[in-house]
Amino acid sequence: MNGVGIRSLSLRASVVTIGSFDGVHRGHQAIIRTALQRAQTMGVPAVAVTFDRHPQEAIQPQNAPPYLSTLTSRLRLLVETGLRDVLVLRFDRELASMHPEAFIQSVLKGRLNARHIVVGRDFRFGHQRLGSVQYLLEAQSRFGFTVEAVPDVLYRGERISSSRIRQALLDGEVQEASAMLGRAYILEGVVVRGQQLGRTLGYPTVNLSLRAAQLVPKDGIYAGRLLHPRTGRFYTAAISIGVRPTVDGKTRTIEAYLIDFSGDLYDEEVHLAFFHRLRDERRFESLSALKAQMDRDVEQVVALMNTVG
Repeated sequence: MNGVGIRSLSLRASVVTIGSFDGVHRGHQAIIRTALQRAQTMGVPAVAVTFDRHPQEAIQPQNAPPYLSTLTSRLRLLVETGLRDVLVLRFDRELASMHPEAFIQSVLKGRLNARHIVVGRDFRFGHQRLGSVQYLLEAQSRFGFTVEAVPDVLYRGERISSSRIRQALLDGEVQEASAMLGRAYILEGVVVRGQQLGRTLGYPTVNLSLRAAQLVPKDGIYAGRLLHPRTGRFYTAAISIGVRPTVDGKTRTIEAYLIDFSGDLYDEEVHLAFFHRLRDERRFESLSALKAQMDRDVEQVVALMNTVG
């Protein structure tokens, strides 16, 4: 087990929160806010403990869910909540087999000297997920910390979770996903060369190759934005996900037509943010019919994105 973090961590006392924090959604944010509040009251730092990969990747990689955020973005989002310290543990078979008691001794007390632990009510940890909130409560007197379970954050009457957000994206419900994330869903990748069909139709696109195994929303046409991190510039984008059935495409692609942009972004890192879903991908009888629909799509994208702050 190797720990890496924003800086090497060895704390005299701390308030600790633990989790995968995939997406750093509104439920995660509530837990972190609570940890920060308790840390301020106690006069000690707050630290989040997370992992370099989803635990399922080490245990059953074939069943590991796609990510809502890359590790780099997850760390950035955690720091943006106000946390100063994030400890990233390598989740391998050694860590997966660690008994909850050993995890408490090694990490929570041995490394972080936890005085207070803040987690979600369904938090599990340790070998075969034997650790729980109840386990921590029973251990607190022996180890000298206190434990707090934060209530669920609800959206439309149901608990917000990473799995629920994944399902919303698979259904193409990007606005529902955004409401639970607290921001637009973003795919991160590098611009690669495509077949350049869009150029022949008057709509040159950027083609995205993902940096990590992120979840790609349901095939269709979306209104969104492209962020170019190197320059900090934003561009309104008509985003297409699918196989391009009108030209008998076979490979699923992620491409975006950028409004008011000229030039190329080949080999540049870009982020695509999804705000609205316009329609399903479908086959058109001709390229001219496809272009006519693209004209309407771009007009709708501009209108929708003009309402976004």
